[in-house]
Amino acid sequence: MPRAFHWSRTHACSFDLAKFQLVHYTRNRNKYAPLPLITPAHVIQASDSAKYLGLIMDCTLRWKEQVELAVAKGTKAVMAINRLTRPTFGLPHQFVRQLFRSVVIPKMEYGLCVWYSPVYPIGNGRRKGSVGALTRLGKVQNIACRLITGGFKTTPIDALNYHAGIPP
Repeated sequence: MPRAFHWSRTHACSFDLAKFQLVHYTRNRNKYAPLPLITPAHVIQASDSAKYLGLIMDCTLRWKEQVELAVAKGTKAVMAINRLTRPTFGLPHQFVRQLFRSVVIPKMEYGLCVWYSPVYPIGNGRRKGSVGALTRLGKVQNIACRLITGGFKTTPIDALNYHAGIPP
């Protein structure tokens, strides 16, 4: 930290200490001690998560907050599209599909290569990877498929995906 503050003084630049975030990354909660970072002008307390480049990283790197944010953004966008669609009037299904692909999917998939682990079977009907994230993101896609096709809630999801033209 002293080198960073020296650099800021020599280059006529100042840091906004209110934006500093400190996270101790560990999965061993028994040995975890949330020690603060002490600078000459400010004390930075450790927090459980930090937002960096739009991704929320928690101290155990489990990405639960990031998944919640992605699902919330996707749900909000799908509900906005819902206002434009009705069975008897509104946008045609091809425009709803295009809105889903161009607006909702990028919102949900932001930073996906960082926080998502592909799901694969491990036997006995069990799966490994980001199963919970896949389930939660799939629910948003299911709502969108119902909007695109105009299907009922009792319609099987696989049929909705097929008729909506969206891969599962």
